[in-house]
Amino acid sequence: MPTHAFVDESSRGGYLLCAVVLLPADLVSARRLLRGLCKPGQRRLHMKHESDGRRREILSAVTQLEFQTRIYRARLGVRSERRARDECFRTMLPELIGELGVARMVVESCDQDRQDNQVIREMVWKAQAEEQFTYLHSAPANEPLLWLPDIVAWAAGRGGDWRRRCSDRLQIRDIDP
Repeated sequence: MPTHAFVDESSRGGYLLCAVVLLPADLVSARRLLRGLCKPGQRRLHMKHESDGRRREILSAVTQLEFQTRIYRARLGVRSERRARDECFRTMLPELIGELGVARMVVESCDQDRQDNQVIREMVWKAQAEEQFTYLHSAPANEPLLWLPDIVAWAAGRGGDWRRRCSDRLQIRDIDP
């Protein structure tokens, strides 16, 4: 069955590109749960801006959802953030398309969308998936499911008890320089 992936990055413990994969049947209920976690006046969840108590509440709630996570981690210092991002996408896309059956990917929009498009198109072409794979960039305020990779990448990057709270859903892949 085709799945959907939602992708965000984090720069904690290296450069992390996190893909959260869900079945289409789970999208509506996941969006509803995430929107329900917002406080009045809050447009989105972002772990960087939450207190530890809220972080625990958010992680407890989202681990009730059905999803898979793949995190691609590249060390910085030996490469630029842009190069790390490209290498993560180049490793991630064949796995999402080939192994996880992702048919639609949404990437959090940032000032790198144009460069992302070049790498994504190249990898989709190499996978010969132009007909069955679509992608777009979106602002997190417009797509609550982009909050999931932020939440999971934050917890994984933070380590300790935070990582333990979502460890049963984590697959972390190191990208060699």
